[in-house]
Amino acid sequence: MARFWSILIGYVFGNFLFAMIIGRLALHTDPTKYGSGNPGTANMGAVFGKKWGILTCSGDLLKTAIALLIVHFAFPGKINLAYAGLGLILGHCFPIWNHFQGGKGVAVAALLTVVYDWKAGIITLLIALVLTAVMQNLTIPPLVFMILFSVFEFFKNQEAGIIFLIITVIMIFKFWKDIIDFFTDHGKKVDILYSIKKKLGIKV
Repeated sequence: MARFWSILIGYVFGNFLFAMIIGRLALHTDPTKYGSGNPGTANMGAVFGKKWGILTCSGDLLKTAIALLIVHFAFPGKINLAYAGLGLILGHCFPIWNHFQGGKGVAVAALLTVVYDWKAGIITLLIALVLTAVMQNLTIPPLVFMILFSVFEFFKNQEAGIIFLIITVIMIFKFWKDIIDFFTDHGKKVDILYSIKKKLGIKV
């Protein structure tokens, strides 16, 4: 039953889409009507500005942290955190209150992996960051990061590994259009190195 309740708690908190909350309360608009239509950090930042993107990401990280803390204290056992993470991803990607149309779960997955296994989480996130800089793409790196993390955890604990693989499959489903765009050379390029250099005042 602990696994079931962990998923349920995660799903409830996952339903809090901060892109939608911020969009409606602060911007008085529906963010899904602009840009890529995705209620997530990247679209909020691209359409409404970095401040709103950062606030969206912070909110999604906060809901993830709260859900994982509740499960940690209510149902001790590392595996229950993985199940809570599955619930969070399901709630974030398929929120019941928004007709099951949600985000892609990158911020949620990032914090989940670091909380579950901080060494593997940080290493795979750094790999994703390098890939993002090299590929100038925001689609493939997070999926590579989740695949690597899932495989690593599978060899440590098969049950946990399977849960993270399921999370990866859900994210692949949400990213499917972007994946097609990437492989057909229609994907949007994001040069984070250029942005960093510009921020630091370095000539580019």
